Amino acid sequence: MARLEGIDPNKTSFLMRLVFRRTRKMLGKDLTPQKIQARVPRVFWVNTLTEWLLGQKAKVPRRQRSIVQLRTAARVGCPF
Repeated sequence: MARLEGIDPNKTSFLMRLVFRRTRKMLGKDLTPQKIQARVPRVFWVNTLTEWLLGQKAKVPRRQRSIVQLRTAARVGCPF
């Protein structure tokens, strides 16, 4: 369990809700690290931009990359 509670995605700004909605559509649930990052909007947006830019340069399809990241996180015991 995370030490900090994440923010409810419905209580964030409109643009953050769009990011949460897209993540939920792609992965099927809201990610706890993303909810925690939303507590500090600068951190949230820097991380979102970084992930988007890395996804643009990746040679692996975005969906496959997301699945690999989730499986790796689950394997090492990430609690999200």
